[in-house]
Amino acid sequence: MCFRWPKVPHKDIAESERTITEKVFKTPDATGKIGRQFYFAIIRKDDPHQKVIGAVGINFLDPAPSLGYGIHPDCWGKGFAGEAARAVVNAWWQLDRMGSDKAGKERLYAACNQANIASVKVLLRAGFRKVKEISIEGDTVAVFDQTRPC
Repeated sequence: MCFRWPKVPHKDIAESERTITEKVFKTPDATGKIGRQFYFAIIRKDDPHQKVIGAVGINFLDPAPSLGYGIHPDCWGKGFAGEAARAVVNAWWQLDRMGSDKAGKERLYAACNQANIASVKVLLRAGFRKVKEISIEGDTVAVFDQTRPC
């Protein structure tokens, strides 16, 4: 698995836009294809200006789909990451599967810095279970998975 995340929040909207553009439109998945992602902007439903406050989606669709998300620091601690993560996970499992005979065995993965207690809680509340811890670049990374509901 490959994990990347910023250790500090982006400096400004322009940095976030560059990062999202690079990720969604220029980064190939494990098969070498570009643009095969299940990714969404997070917008507060009560904001008439529809300002983007984060992003959430499923990365690396093949061979190991993984949930990823990020929220602007001004919006931390307000439940937006959890709501978005649960919605995307539920939508992911609702998608039709073509040619798959692995019903019930398909897995979705996620990871976060173990020290980021809020992110650990987001993943646990979204139905993930912690399966192991690994060390990446000096950080302890918690790895999670969940099995497709029957």
